Amino acid sequence: MDVDRSPPGVSSAKRQQRVGLSVRSNVVDSYAAFSTWLAKNPLEGDRVYGASSVRYQVARYCDYLHANPWAGGDPLRESAARDGAVKAYGIYLDTFGTPATTVDLILVSVDHFYLFLGLGLAGSAP
Repeated sequence: MDVDRSPPGVSSAKRQQRVGLSVRSNVVDSYAAFSTWLAKNPLEGDRVYGASSVRYQVARYCDYLHANPWAGGDPLRESAARDGAVKAYGIYLDTFGTPATTVDLILVSVDHFYLFLGLGLAGSAP
């Protein structure tokens, strides 16, 4: 499988050609491809090991998506479904009393995942 190693900002059409739709719509495969890509495209300030790492936070988000299928579309392929799923995940984190600043940091990691997938930042749908 050809994994997209291009930096964020590459057009979604090019990213789509490289990653492939089957990877995008499968949470497990999307996370695995992201983990490989992340090694060469880290988020500035990321602590690679530990609960605050981008990889760890994206894994938790993918677990959430896997356990809570999104009826409003495919959040790994559609920007409107992405926005709904990310908002719901923020609410989910809040139910555990997660501080707002921590939720914001977690969602930065999730945004990095969506940049990899070619969907851009959550809330950026036209």
